Amino acid sequence: MKTVRLFKRSQGFTLIELLIVIAIILILIAIALPNFLEAQQRAKIANVRAGMRGVGTAIEAFRTERGVLLIDFWDDGTAAAGERWRTKLAMIGRNPIAQYQTFEECYFPLTSPAAYLTQLPIDPFNDPARSVGFGENEKGSAFIYFDNDVLNPDKNDQDHGVDYYKPNIVLQNLYGAVPLKIEEFGLLSVGPDRKIDADTSGTIRGLPYSPTNGTNSWGDMVFRSSGIPG
Repeated sequence: MKTVRLFKRSQGFTLIELLIVIAIILILIAIALPNFLEAQQRAKIANVRAGMRGVGTAIEAFRTERGVLLIDFWDDGTAAAGERWRTKLAMIGRNPIAQYQTFEECYFPLTSPAAYLTQLPIDPFNDPARSVGFGENEKGSAFIYFDNDVLNPDKNDQDHGVDYYKPNIVLQNLYGAVPLKIEEFGLLSVGPDRKIDADTSGTIRGLPYSPTNGTNSWGDMVFRSSGIPG
């Protein structure tokens, strides 16, 4: 008697089944990807705020030891800046009587001879290849440092380039803007939209970022040494 062996025919996925699986995967990606990108952006924003606090602490330590602030981007090109560089800043970096070319140059005195910072601060939202809104030669990777320093005693120029922090009743009513106090400094990140934000006239720069408008909304993130919210 012959033994008959029965073989069960194996069946693969049909084309329709494969298309359904692919469609489900794409739907899941479409749901998960925005949340993933949003979480990444929130983490980057938190890192920026923590980074600015760390740099602010380094600047305060420097001020305690040297008795002066750094030279910001709007005090360079002056005899007073050159004198501070010679007498207080150990002549680190270029003589600021020749204007700075990048935001990083403001921070060079923090790196030597005493290392108040182990490395120069980086704003992950900044693009070193282009101007972020101040002027064609004002660019870099670092947070933008500005202050209300005795190098410039003009009471009408308390922002040193960040117009939002000048005395302005309209801005104070709209955003709660408070001008920089004497000897106060600030650090600015261009924020998720990667440029210095201005009002509709284009003349008031440095408007504040708020995550309530959306994580990727316009606005600039600011740290102030006084502790006043930016």
